[in-house]
Amino acid sequence: MESPTRSKSKKARKEKKRRHSTEPRASKKGRKSVGSIKEEEESKRVKFEEEKISTVKCLTFPSKYSTEIKVSVEEEDSATNPVMVSFPAGLPSSITDRSDATNDEDDNHSSPPFFTWTKARQASSKGRLIHGEDSTCTYTAGNEGRAHDGRKTKLYVAVYHKPSNTIKFIPSAEKGTVFALNQTVSSYKSSKSLDFSNLTMNERRRMVFESFGSSKKKKVLRSQDANVVEMRSVVGAGEGMMKALGKQMEDGNNLVSDSNKKVMEELSKKSGADLKYSTTTAIDKAYAEARRAFLPPFDEEASEPYRVYDSQEVAGEDAWGQISRIVDACIHKDDWKEAMQGKYGWPESTSKLLDGIGNPQQKKGTKYQIKTVCLVNYLIRFNDKASKNFMDGTPEELTKFLGLPKSICDRFLELFCAASYDRGRAGYATTKQLKDKRVIYTLVMYLLAHGKEMKAGSIEQLCLDMKIETRDAVSFYREAGCKCVKGKSGHTSISLSVPLIFPNPKRGKKT
Repeated sequence: MESPTRSKSKKARKEKKRRHSTEPRASKKGRKSVGSIKEEEESKRVKFEEEKISTVKCLTFPSKYSTEIKVSVEEEDSATNPVMVSFPAGLPSSITDRSDATNDEDDNHSSPPFFTWTKARQASSKGRLIHGEDSTCTYTAGNEGRAHDGRKTKLYVAVYHKPSNTIKFIPSAEKGTVFALNQTVSSYKSSKSLDFSNLTMNERRRMVFESFGSSKKKKVLRSQDANVVEMRSVVGAGEGMMKALGKQMEDGNNLVSDSNKKVMEELSKKSGADLKYSTTTAIDKAYAEARRAFLPPFDEEASEPYRVYDSQEVAGEDAWGQISRIVDACIHKDDWKEAMQGKYGWPESTSKLLDGIGNPQQKKGTKYQIKTVCLVNYLIRFNDKASKNFMDGTPEELTKFLGLPKSICDRFLELFCAASYDRGRAGYATTKQLKDKRVIYTLVMYLLAHGKEMKAGSIEQLCLDMKIETRDAVSFYREAGCKCVKGKSGHTSISLSVPLIFPNPKRGKKT
C-alpha cells in the first residue's frame, strides 16, 4: 500500500507534465522572428507571442554604413621591407621627450637614434645586424638568419591610406623577426686606449677624485687650479730665474706656454722703473686676443665713438655691396621706407630706427646709417632662423631656408657657423660661443645704427625681437666697452664714448 505522501508527489509530477505539453513551442520560423513574453490574466500562464521584423544586414566594420576597403599585400623584399625593433629597457629619452615637447621646446631636446642595417657575415646572405646610437646610448641587436623559413606565423605592418580607402600589408624584414635592442650607455664604456702607465701620480689622483670624489674634494681641486702664481709675483724672481727659464725654453721641453714666453721676452728688455710699472701680463694678452676674436672689428685708438666700430667691415665686401644695391634702389622711390621694409615688414626695433632717419637725399651720412639698419635687420632674421645647433644643407639650400640674399647668407655662415657633419649629414654647426658672438654683433650694429651720437635710448624692444633677456644684452654691451644706464622709467639706455675702456678680466671665485 502506497503512502499518501508518495501519491501526492506522483500527482504533482503528472500535473506539471500536462502543463508543459499544453504550452506552444517555437516553430522553425522562429529563427527569423523575435518573440515577446505575455502573462494572461485569467489562466496566469505564460504565453509566447511572435512578432515579424526585417532582416538585419551584417556589416564588415562597426560603422553606421557599410564600407568597402581595398586590401593589398606586398611581396617580400629584403631591400625595402620595414625592420621591426623593440626596446626592452624602455624607449630612448630623445623619443619620449620629443613626443611631449611643444614646437618651442623642440630645439632643446636631442635627436632620435640613428640606425644602420648590415649583414651579420659578409660571406653569407643570412643574418642581419642592427646598430643605433644617440647622444647618450647605443643600441645593438642581431639574428643568425637560420631555422625561420618554416614559420607559419608572419609579421606584417598595416598602413591605411584614407584617400584611396586602401589597407596595405607590408611583410617585415627577416621573416618577421623582432630585434630586441640591447641598450648601453656610451659614457660607461671603459677607455682601453688610455695608457695609465704613462700618467703621473697627480694625474691619476685627479682622475680618481673627478670620477668618485665628493663635491668638497672637487672644490679643492678647482681651487688649486685657480691659484696660479705669476712669475713676477715670486720673491727673488730676478735675473737668475729668468736665465733658468730661458734655458728651458731653448731646450724645447715645452715647459713654458707661448703667452708666458712673450711676457718673458718683454720683461727681459725692461729694467728698473719700466719693469716696475709694466702692466702687461700673460692673462692680459690672452684676454685681449680673445676679445679681438669675439667682438666685431674695432679701433681701440679711435678719436670719435662712431669710428670705433664699422658696419661695412663687419658685412664684408660682397654683402655690403648687396646691401648698397638694395638701398640705392629704394631711396629714390616716393615712399622709400615702405619699399625698404618690403611686403612682410621688419621687426619693430629696426622699423622704429628706420622711421627716425631723415631724407637720405638731403642729409650727409644718412645712406650709411640706412645700410647699417638694413644689416641689423638681416642679423635679427638670421638669429631667429638659425636657432638650432646644427643646420644640414649646402649654402644654396640654407640661403632659401634663411630667406637671405646669397652673399649675406655666406658672410653670416662664415662669421657665426662652422662647417660640420652630423650623423652623416653635411651642414653647419653653431656652438654656444658662436651664438654669443652673433648676439653681440647684432647689439653693437644696433647701437651704430643710431647715428654718430652712438646712443640708444632703449634696448628692450630689440631684446624682445631677438628673444634674449635684457640683463644678458647689458652684459654683452659692457664687454664691448659700452656704458649701460637704467632710467627711472625702466628703460635701459646704451652709449659708447672714447677712449675705449674694456672691463677687466673676471677671475673665478675661490672656493
